Amino acid sequence: MERYIRAENIRRFRQLLETETDEHKRKILQQLLADEEARNLQPGPKDPSS
Repeated sequence: MERYIRAENIRRFRQLLETETDEHKRKILQQLLADEEARNLQPGPKDPSS
């Protein structure tokens, strides 16, 4: 389940970056995206629902 949530967060942050023009908000979105992508690379406990 966590993998799905991370993937959806990444998809959403990328989608928001496509249309956001405010530089401050873009920087926040870029940081959130980078954080989520880094978490996505970390091995975690096996998710029984995946």
